[in-house]
Amino acid sequence: METIVRTPLNIEEKRQSLLRAEIFAGLVFDKPVIEQNFREVEKMLNIEESAGYRRIFEKGMEKGMEKGRQETLRESVLKLLHKKFKKIPRPYVDKIKSLDEYALGLILENIFEINTLSDLEEYL
Repeated sequence: METIVRTPLNIEEKRQSLLRAEIFAGLVFDKPVIEQNFREVEKMLNIEESAGYRRIFEKGMEKGMEKGRQETLRESVLKLLHKKFKKIPRPYVDKIKSLDEYALGLILENIFEINTLSDLEEYL
């Protein structure tokens, strides 16, 4: 890392090099080791200003939000179905937990038309 700081590259090239080094280090070292080794250099190069860093951060945020939406949908579907049927067989619950956002949305949209477990099977 000190080598990156001392090289004659411009600041953006140094940031990119550091970002790549941190990504590759993640393949070999545990998170605490990486954080300890990169924290000081990141401050010196102000890595948060790097376009690559922002891109990775934003991509992670998008994935996290998508996962959160899907989990919220899943919880809502299960809660409403439990309320409607009182007891849902384990295989149905397992299948619902594996559904994607689109399929979960269809169940929510049609919850009033789903009156039996066999009706529910059409969405699973």
